[in-house]
Amino acid sequence: MSSSQKNGLSIRGAAGGRGGRGGFNDRGGFNGRGAFSDRGRGKPGRGHGRPKFNVDMVQAQIDQQHYHHQNELATIVVKGVLDSDVANENDSGFATCRNWLEDWGRQGLKRPAEYVYLKSPRWDDHDNFVFGVKKNEVWRFEKANGENFHGAILSVQRADHQGRDSQKSTHNPTPARMSTADKAETFKRVLAKRYNAQSKVLDLDYLGIDPQLEGTGTWDPSATRPKYTDFFPAMMRLCEGNDIFPSRAEKAEQVQSITLRNNDLTNVGPIFEVARAFPDIRNLDLSSNKIKDSRALDPFRYKFKRLDWLILSPNPIESEDLEYEHTISSWYPTLRTLNETRVRSDEAAASAASNAASSASLPLATIKDNFQDEAGIAESAIKGLLHGMDIDRPTLARSLYDNESTFSLSYNPSAPRLDNAQSTSWEPHLNQSRNLKKVFQLEPRIRRMAKGINEIEQALKILPPTRHPDFINDSLRYSFDCTPIPGVPDPNGRIESGVGGFKVDVHGSFEEYDRLTGQKNATRSFDRVFILGPGAGENQLRIVSDILVLRAEGGYEAFHPETKTMPELPIVTKNFGFPTDAKAEAEVKQAFVAGEVSKATGLKAEFATQLLNDSAGNYQTAVENFGVARRKGLLRNGYFMPEVHAASLTNPLGTFY
Repeated sequence: MSSSQKNGLSIRGAAGGRGGRGGFNDRGGFNGRGAFSDRGRGKPGRGHGRPKFNVDMVQAQIDQQHYHHQNELATIVVKGVLDSDVANENDSGFATCRNWLEDWGRQGLKRPAEYVYLKSPRWDDHDNFVFGVKKNEVWRFEKANGENFHGAILSVQRADHQGRDSQKSTHNPTPARMSTADKAETFKRVLAKRYNAQSKVLDLDYLGIDPQLEGTGTWDPSATRPKYTDFFPAMMRLCEGNDIFPSRAEKAEQVQSITLRNNDLTNVGPIFEVARAFPDIRNLDLSSNKIKDSRALDPFRYKFKRLDWLILSPNPIESEDLEYEHTISSWYPTLRTLNETRVRSDEAAASAASNAASSASLPLATIKDNFQDEAGIAESAIKGLLHGMDIDRPTLARSLYDNESTFSLSYNPSAPRLDNAQSTSWEPHLNQSRNLKKVFQLEPRIRRMAKGINEIEQALKILPPTRHPDFINDSLRYSFDCTPIPGVPDPNGRIESGVGGFKVDVHGSFEEYDRLTGQKNATRSFDRVFILGPGAGENQLRIVSDILVLRAEGGYEAFHPETKTMPELPIVTKNFGFPTDAKAEAEVKQAFVAGEVSKATGLKAEFATQLLNDSAGNYQTAVENFGVARRKGLLRNGYFMPEVHAASLTNPLGTFY
């Protein structure tokens, strides 16, 4: 075997040529004693007769043995913590895992005072989380075996049970589990050996029988997902970072072809991570697997934007899915060759590649903010909300929420983050997080939903102090959307179908500070969605529902791909957004109703306000007067917003008030 064959696969011809079986190279692809004894039993003393049977003494011995058994400790071994999303925290997820396990131990306890403690929690030599617990409490933690812990499936078992399991399978011993650092070094060696720099091919064939990968995980594509994702996703994540490739452009230049032949794949789910690690490859070989139809390839649909050549032959798909060629070619606009068949001209592929390159800066086109708030009501609420989060949260809770309002917080560990984002602890937020993909039990889901002024005030007070960017100097660090919506619950209960309101989306970031020292802890990004509607009593404005999602710092470049203009915002003053006297409350209500008049009639804000003033501030009268003026032909197109003209309006009657 030549040195080039040892190092990887070599390409002998261009895409249109034939090599051996029709692939990209000469190999047809890219590349005793009994248990009972009389000894020690003793005999009755001479003259004393048979000893008397003492029931109380025997019961005391039984109770003592039961007490010792109840207080004996068992060792629990938890595997997989370092594969979770919290492994990047300063303590590698130690505190988060401990709290998570203690939550499992509390389940089913009748009295709040009862508690199940973890004894001597620690990491062992194999990077497993180990702790002691009373033997009669082991069952509480074994229920967590196989559960999802921040993106990782954990194994939770007694240490002695693990020993018995390994003894049962001595004929096929499992390799010792590697540490995370050892795995990373092993993956680097495997990738280096399988990469051919001359032909720019990464050979990932026969992964299931590679001796270098023993101990890093299992490869069983026919099993359920948690069983076969041990090493492949980890190896691909290594390629996503900057440890091997300094940049995406250099990676695209150095790795242009990937082969995944002979891996017993029935679908591409087990290797989906290759699409995220190498999105710019030109050639992909999936031949000699067990793929039967195009549905098995669906996870790869539209993933490789520059794919030029795809090899699927041989696979059962050739005989069992007669339409697969048409289906696959429609997924990849730049694809010229499927197996050995030309499916697209050079000109068509070049045009598609040009279009893909022009939109490659962002995964989705970023559109201009949609902020439909002519009267400035939502704008005022946003400023009051963010200003109150930084300055006075109790006042915020009493001013913008009522006893029917709800608030919840979620931590999203899977959101994209900046490459240089600081790794910080999320422990202050985890006990409040209501991420439904991570919190499966009903009781914490209910408990972590704050409802009413008092609960919301308490939930906001628990959060660490924050400082949001200035609206004037750092306006480009925010993205706002505001859309009018119907059906918001009427706080006065007069209109069953609901009244008009706004759905508001706010995206941005803030600095978080330590409550005791005042030192900055982290910069976090957030997404906040809340429903805004009219209030009752003193509050003329209220937040009906508020969801706050926190994530690692993700930057703000996606908010404005080229240039972005923001409406001029006034300087935020103390108590801005909070009603301070009767006059301010009346103005807020009038502006809100004027906005509804504008929405119902299509009039510009100034004409809607004038119409409302001429109608004594009554919404219904204003709409009726508008109808009279329209029938008499007194309305000009200049009175209306650009997308509306007088002839298009048929039923301006709304449901607000």
